[in-house]
Amino acid sequence: MPEPGLPRRVGRQKRPPVPESARKRAAKACVPCRYHKEKCGGGVPCARCRQYNRACRFEITAPQPVSRQTGNHATGLGSSSHAQDREAVMLRIIRHFMGDVASDTSSLRSIADGLEKRSPDHDGQVLTGITGPEPESYSLEPLSSSTMHYYGELSHWNFSQTLRRRLRSLGSGTDQNYGADTVRGTHRATGLQSSTSVVSSAMAYFPPRDIADFLTETFLQYAQTNYFYFDERTLRQKMDHYYSNEHALTIHDAGWIGTLLMTFAIGTQFAYMQTKPIQMSPHVPSEIPDDRVGLELYRFSCRLIPDLVTVASVETVQAFLLLGSYTLPIDTGGLAYTYYGLAIKMAIQNGMHRDSSQLSLDSDTIEWRNRLWWSAYSLESRISILHGRPVSISHLEVDAHVPTDRALPLPTGRASNLHNVNANIFLTGQLGKVSQTIMRLRGCPRPQQKGHLHDLMVIRSSLAKWWSSLPTEVHCRDLTPTGPLFRCNVHLELSYDTVIIYMGRPFIFTPKPAHSVASEPHNESPIYTLATDCLDAAIRIIELCQLLHDSVGIARVSYTEFSSCRAALLALIAHSLNTQTDRILNTLSQGMTLIRQMCVGVESARSDVAALEAMEHARQRLQQQGVPSEPGNLDIDLGYSQFQRWAQLWESEPPSAQQHSSTTDATFSEFPDSLTPPSFDGFFASLPQEVDSFATITGSDQLFLDDSWLGEPGGPILPAEGVNPFDI
Repeated sequence: MPEPGLPRRVGRQKRPPVPESARKRAAKACVPCRYHKEKCGGGVPCARCRQYNRACRFEITAPQPVSRQTGNHATGLGSSSHAQDREAVMLRIIRHFMGDVASDTSSLRSIADGLEKRSPDHDGQVLTGITGPEPESYSLEPLSSSTMHYYGELSHWNFSQTLRRRLRSLGSGTDQNYGADTVRGTHRATGLQSSTSVVSSAMAYFPPRDIADFLTETFLQYAQTNYFYFDERTLRQKMDHYYSNEHALTIHDAGWIGTLLMTFAIGTQFAYMQTKPIQMSPHVPSEIPDDRVGLELYRFSCRLIPDLVTVASVETVQAFLLLGSYTLPIDTGGLAYTYYGLAIKMAIQNGMHRDSSQLSLDSDTIEWRNRLWWSAYSLESRISILHGRPVSISHLEVDAHVPTDRALPLPTGRASNLHNVNANIFLTGQLGKVSQTIMRLRGCPRPQQKGHLHDLMVIRSSLAKWWSSLPTEVHCRDLTPTGPLFRCNVHLELSYDTVIIYMGRPFIFTPKPAHSVASEPHNESPIYTLATDCLDAAIRIIELCQLLHDSVGIARVSYTEFSSCRAALLALIAHSLNTQTDRILNTLSQGMTLIRQMCVGVESARSDVAALEAMEHARQRLQQQGVPSEPGNLDIDLGYSQFQRWAQLWESEPPSAQQHSSTTDATFSEFPDSLTPPSFDGFFASLPQEVDSFATITGSDQLFLDDSWLGEPGGPILPAEGVNPFDI
């Protein structure tokens, strides 16, 4: 009771209900307005969806079942009014910690998913009542059906949107919002576009339609393998459009024009494979296909780059991926690396790395965004890791769904490579994990070495189980030469074996334990296991390349085939410094014969093969000098001494062209008289540093006697489709 003389406190009066006809906003907002946190005026479509050309739709919620009246309020099974009171209290708690958020099911589900991704420290602060920064979700502003603009969580734009919503909520009780809703839209620098775009003259570079169909089919059959570059149905529709339509081209056609021209250009690189297998030889220049047509198509496409960057659409991502693929065998670490980086930047600008399921897009468009993103990410990440460079985006920033078969059907008669693509995405993720683990192992304190080696052994065991779980009919592991996905499957296994080599090559020159006993054999140590796996994978790669050679032929411009063979030969040469068995030497000789055929007409490949020839020449000179070698013995102390002697010999006495010719059957007789060994660019660039780091791991003679401390290393066997490529 209030004290006498004091006015009685009046409680907050309940606001009377407002009739529908007098409401300033709709009783229920549409899904796009709710996603962009905008005021919805009602109607189908609403005014904002009409303004931004969006698909206006409303969420249909199923009626909630009414709880039975049991009278037991203490257990929460009482009347429906009790459930409503409980829901109201929970909403008050949510709004206390999260602010004024939407209370519909989809919005609350998005908030819950976001909270699950936060760190444990942040969750602890929320539970203890310590308020952190106000959450800001990312934004995707649609500019057209194929162009969007992405703003990250901590961007200026997102904070401005948070401020705008706050101003709107403060003015919601009045008839005006003080101009908070007047500024909208994303600015594009259209003033920087070409005034007279070079794309208008592109049709002069289009080949005749029958030739265009031949080159496109060649690309799909030999160049695409385990990636997605474009939707085949849409590409053929665009070909019909441009070949039958005579209207003037504009800058907005640049993406598809670049995609088509580079598809034709890459087709010229593989066109010779449509004939019977050719036994390529570096001695017969006339057997090198004429690349002038492809080069002209590439040079014209390069003139489109300013327009491609300015437009920054999904189609420009396709064009840059194809530019990178054309230059991949020619200049891997230079032009190809740059083009793939541009493709990633264009994709991020369009928000393709984020979950697109909440966008007002049809299922085919969403699926193609996911497929194109993961192809770009896999290509750029793989090239970056194998060339010792940082990737453009961390996998922690990616939540796009992996490709599925729920949309984008293929033309009749063509086998889907979806399983292979998803397996390739997974391998790329594991390659990144291996790279990070090896970098942590380098130079780490002795107590931490055991843990990092354990991580590598877990990855190795789980990869082996995952690989054995892949399908063996048609997809992934079917190596029948007449199968529809034969080359795709061979390329997938080449990529798998390359990961195994990458994992084990740092331990080739690591000293073995000095105090091994019978109960703790050396051949059970993780270092020995990883090095042995590396050797087995190298031999397997040469076998696969020989299988290609004997069946459909080796592609002289296939980066996967050449780089895998090169990595295998480097590993074989390194292992031969430790032990020279007939198996290693015969495989090494077989691989050198194969890789000489792969470098025909590609100058960068010829340079890499010249480096391999020089190293093999130095190894043979060491063998001829009678350096002892015990078959089957991985005494790496002796092997490393051999390696040092070989390195000094090769550096002080680079082989002359005459010596080189006598050893390698005059394979590179066209090289200058003074042959300077090319640099170790690419896959094995960091070998000398790896030797220095891993050959002197502190305490390695006491730590890694066997792998009994590992227990049973293993992990889940993940299916090829729908996997998280970063989980094991």
